[in-house]
Amino acid sequence: SESLHPECNWVIDIGVASDMVAEVLKKYNYKNLDEVFGEGVMTTTEFMCKTIHDGVVEKLKEKYAKDEDENGFKGWIKVTLWESHKAWASFEGSSL
Repeated sequence: SESLHPECNWVIDIGVASDMVAEVLKKYNYKNLDEVFGEGVMTTTEFMCKTIHDGVVEKLKEKYAKDEDENGFKGWIKVTLWESHKAWASFEGSSL
């Protein structure tokens, strides 16, 4: 993030961030991704990193638009998923 929240001295409330991630992951947890996304979509680890990233960005936009908090999170989000200790992927991008 470019700066800390002026009143709280944090980048983002960790409880709020955890809730957002949990809400996004709920759509995919213990589900067959081929059924969620349909045939023909390769649900690679890289694809899921971007999909989760996009979901978190949407949740952030919803939250800060609803709260009208001009000091809301403005920074980069990085999603990393591990298939094993050797195989992993990441996607990172802006929250705006």
